[in-house]
Amino acid sequence: MRFFFHIADKYGVSTDGIGCEYAGQDAAVLHASRLAAELAKAGEFFRGSVVLVARTTEFLSCSASEDEALLPKP
Repeated sequence: MRFFFHIADKYGVSTDGIGCEYAGQDAAVLHASRLAAELAKAGEFFRGSVVLVARTTEFLSCSASEDEALLPKP
């Protein structure tokens, strides 16, 4: 299963658009706790951050026309 690790703080959410493959939820939660520990080491700016874990079991695909629809217009 693919898991995504989003980081939330007082400024908003930084989304993980790539994710990582893990065999199960326990392994993903362990990875999230390691990410949180590394963020805590980074100093005051990241101390209030939270790592959110989301998973998908579906294969996502989109066509070029869908990609173009999501892009901001100049």
